[in-house]
Amino acid sequence: MPKLENIKVIFIDIDKTLTDNKRQVPKENSLAIKKVVDLGILVVLCSGRGFSYAGQKAKEACASEFLITSNGAQIYDFKNHKSLYENKMSKETVKNLLEELKEIGVECILNTSSTRFGTKNLKRKIDKEEKFFTSVDDIGNENILQIVCEVSSYSSMEKLIKIVNKYEDLIILNLSRTFLEHVENENNYYADINNYNVNKGEGIKKFLELFNIKKEESLCFGDYINDVEMFEACGYKVAMGNASKNLKEKADYITLSNNEAGVAYFINKYLLS
Repeated sequence: MPKLENIKVIFIDIDKTLTDNKRQVPKENSLAIKKVVDLGILVVLCSGRGFSYAGQKAKEACASEFLITSNGAQIYDFKNHKSLYENKMSKETVKNLLEELKEIGVECILNTSSTRFGTKNLKRKIDKEEKFFTSVDDIGNENILQIVCEVSSYSSMEKLIKIVNKYEDLIILNLSRTFLEHVENENNYYADINNYNVNKGEGIKKFLELFNIKKEESLCFGDYINDVEMFEACGYKVAMGNASKNLKEKADYITLSNNEAGVAYFINKYLLS
């Protein structure tokens, strides 16, 4: 594969793509990303996470100030603390769903326009600056962008999926790898729930439109099932060495694993050499 020319934006998934298995950004990745940013190329983290975590990792990685978060439901400028795009969920729908999920012991995080709200018994604790909620009414005028659900058993996750599937306007975009691999002895499984028309690919399409960038001028890195639509939306697709089989089959190139700074390896070889 020859050196890539005319790339204007790079979209990078965070967990197990940008970061290693300890959720740290390898120094090699930060150095390579800084070099391409200095050349005027936008580097945008694209994640199922909310903007607080994504923004933290963007700073560590020396990436650009723009983020695509909540699986594509938000484009956020963390430098100026504002959303450039949001695909908000119906509060009535969220309220009805949460009432059903509560009956099977689901704990939830709500990603909103400017913070996150969590229920009291989460195993994955929310940050100190974030808030707890008991009902949708507690979040005031905040737009809800994504629901992150947490359950303690395999059977509860199966029940959660059946409940969510009853809602035509909602979709599950991400599930615990252990659940997908049919590991039944875990005590913490998660699922990301969004509007049916949300995914990373749609978020990227909106970003390209906002910044007047052509698809063929974009490049992306990913590793997992919620990166499939991201691959379809970008001109060049790079799968990590640790990526799932189906994603590797869709890739133009397979780089080293996340523990080997595969992002830096590709950037240095095909964008900077």
